[in-house]
Amino acid sequence: MAKFSVGREDDSEGPSSPRPKKQRTTTNQQQQQQQQQQVVEDEEEVVESEHGAEEEERESEYDEEEESEEEEDDEEDDQNETETIAGPSWSKDDRDGSISVTLTDPDVLDCPICLEPLSSPVFQCENGHVACSSCCIKLRNKCPSCSWPIGYNRCRAIEKVIESVKISCENLKYGCKETVIYSKKHGHEKACTFAPCSCPLSACTFLGSSNQLSLHFSSTHPNSGKHFRYNCLFPINLEMRQKCLILKEQSEGKIFVLNNAFEIMGNAVNISCIGPSSSKSSFSYDLIARVGGSSLKLQSFTKNVPRWVEHTPAERFLLVPNNFFGSCGQLKLELCIWRPR
Repeated sequence: MAKFSVGREDDSEGPSSPRPKKQRTTTNQQQQQQQQQQVVEDEEEVVESEHGAEEEERESEYDEEEESEEEEDDEEDDQNETETIAGPSWSKDDRDGSISVTLTDPDVLDCPICLEPLSSPVFQCENGHVACSSCCIKLRNKCPSCSWPIGYNRCRAIEKVIESVKISCENLKYGCKETVIYSKKHGHEKACTFAPCSCPLSACTFLGSSNQLSLHFSSTHPNSGKHFRYNCLFPINLEMRQKCLILKEQSEGKIFVLNNAFEIMGNAVNISCIGPSSSKSSFSYDLIARVGGSSLKLQSFTKNVPRWVEHTPAERFLLVPNNFFGSCGQLKLELCIWRPR
């Protein structure tokens, strides 16, 4: 009887059992799946890396845009700050709510009768014609335009306007910075120290304030006048028919003119000061004429004239007889102009 052993048969060259084949097949499939999965993962990594690069580019572009926008905002802020600092400054009148107005017909604020600036009280007739109080009295309360009574009804609207309107002095271009109520315009301009003065030299057309004239004369005509000092007696030689002599004070530059007019009885001589006629300051002076042991002396005050013209002194002058002139026709004078205290 023969015996068979199962173990020996497995280790021998006999056929394999089906289970190991199945295991190998399963293993191959798993390897393929793993490889496929690895490929997919690699592809996903590539895609993710590409997306990441794109997102980084977008983020960098966004950051750059934000930085540029911030720079623009900063520039705008700086510009606004600069505009705020360097912009036009508001004057006090603007902050107070006042406005600038241009009158195309300034005469509307003048009395149509006396042509002087209107001042309160202002009256009107029933037809609306206006007049100042002094003209109403002179006209016996009869309107010259329509013959209706005038001088009983106030024109409050015009009064409010003339009390509110302020104008610059007409001497603004000569240095006056004052703004005055319209009704006081003429009063200020009559007393304004910036009233224009002309150069005493006939060939010169300069026009300016007294201070501007002094600077002009020093720079343009430095050798055209005789220089002197206040409170010092200085000699003057004057020809008989010499009409004037320009004098310039050294420290302040004030300009004076010695006027000389030939007359039958002798020569009339006095001193004028180039300056606004409204100026309250006047200069006292001593004018002395000498010949031999005789002398004539005039103590007087200068007259302010804004525009000097050749003239014969009519008041406050020294009349020097003809025998005071030397053989050469010259008159020797001594002059002292005193500085006001």
